[in-house]
Amino acid sequence: MKTNGWIAFSQRLYRRLLHLYPLKYRATYEEEMFHLFTDQCREAHTQRGWVGILVLWLRTLMDVGATVIREHLSDPRAKLGLLDAIPNAPLPWKGVLLVLIPGLIFFVSQIVQLTFLGRVWFFLAFHRAGYFLILPVLLVWLLTRRFPVWGLIPFGLLYETLWDYGRSFDLSGLPLLGRFFYQETVVLFGARINIYDLKFLLAVFVCVILSGMLMGYNARRGQISRSAWKWLGLYGLLIALQVGGEVYRRVVDLRLLAGQTKDLPAGSVALTDNISQVPLWYLYEALPFLLLVFIGMLFTRKYGGLTFLILLGYLLPTILFGRYGFWNEPVPFYVVSLAVLIYRFVVALVAPVWLVRAASVPGRQQPPFRLLSQLPAISHLTLLLV
Repeated sequence: MKTNGWIAFSQRLYRRLLHLYPLKYRATYEEEMFHLFTDQCREAHTQRGWVGILVLWLRTLMDVGATVIREHLSDPRAKLGLLDAIPNAPLPWKGVLLVLIPGLIFFVSQIVQLTFLGRVWFFLAFHRAGYFLILPVLLVWLLTRRFPVWGLIPFGLLYETLWDYGRSFDLSGLPLLGRFFYQETVVLFGARINIYDLKFLLAVFVCVILSGMLMGYNARRGQISRSAWKWLGLYGLLIALQVGGEVYRRVVDLRLLAGQTKDLPAGSVALTDNISQVPLWYLYEALPFLLLVFIGMLFTRKYGGLTFLILLGYLLPTILFGRYGFWNEPVPFYVVSLAVLIYRFVVALVAPVWLVRAASVPGRQQPPFRLLSQLPAISHLTLLLV
C-alpha cells in the first residue's frame, strides 16, 4: 500500500523529533509513540486532507515541546536532569549544586554580618530568603508535575519562615474574620483571653491536631519504630523540662517581688499572667519541628533518606545565624566563635553534600524516624543544639 506524501513526510519529521527525548525514555516509548502518531496522521488526512495534517502538527509540536522539557528535567541521566536521583546511586553533581544554593546564601550572608550592611543583610536573608528560593521550585513543580529533590531544603526553609512570621501576625488582619479581633481580649468558652495569647493558642491547637493525625496515619502503616517512640518521648520530656524550668524561674521572681513589700506590686499581676503564657510560648516553638518530621514522612516513598533535607532547611537559619535578642540584635558567640563557625560550615555545605551523595541502598528506603537513630553524631548534635 502506497503511503501518502504528507503522511510519509510527517513520519520522517516526527521520527527525528523523537530523538529530542532522553535515551531511556525513547527506548521505552519511541515505537509506541511513532505508531500512534502514524494512525493519527492517516485519520486526520482521511477526514480533512492536508489541513487535518497541519492541525495535527500544531497540537503535536506543543505536546512534544512540553514533554521534552519535562522529561529532560526529570531524567537524572540527562544533561539537564535536575529533579530525581538515580535509584540507589548518588545524586548527580548538578543536583548537588542546586541543593547547596540555600546553604551558600545563608553562609555568605552570615559572613556579610561583619560588614556595615550586616544587620540589614542578616534580616533580609533570615525573613525573605525562603520566599525567593521556593519560587523556582514551584515553577519546576508546575511545569513537570514532579517536586524536585533540590526543593526539599527550600520547602523546610519556607515552613520555618512562615511559622516565624506567625509571632508578629495580627489576627485583626485576617480577611472577613479580622473584625472580630479588634478588641484586646475576647471571650472563648466562657473565659476571657488576650488576643495575643489566642493567636498562639490557635497555632498550637492546629499543630497538635495535624501532628496527631499524621502520627496516627504513620503508626497504622508501621512507619514508626520502637526507637522512634523513644525519640518522641525524649522530645516531649525536653519540652516539659523547658516549660517547667521557665515557670519555676518566674514563680521565684514573683516571690521575690512579693517579699520586698507587704502589698504585691502592680507588676506582679502581669508576671502572674506571664506564667500562664509560658506553656503556649514554648509549645509554639517546639511543636512545628515535630509536625515537620511527620510531614517529611510523606516524602519518604519517593526520596527515602534524602527527606532529611527538609529538616535541614528548617534548622538552617537558626544554626547559621544563632539566636538574636529582643531588639533584633544578633547575639555574639565570642567564646566558641571558631567552633560555631566550623559547625555552621558543616551544616550549610558539607551536610547537604553528604546526604545527597550517600549511596546507601537500605538507608534510602527507611523512614526519617528509623534514620534518626542511625544518623552520625553531627545530626544528633544539630537536634540537641536546636
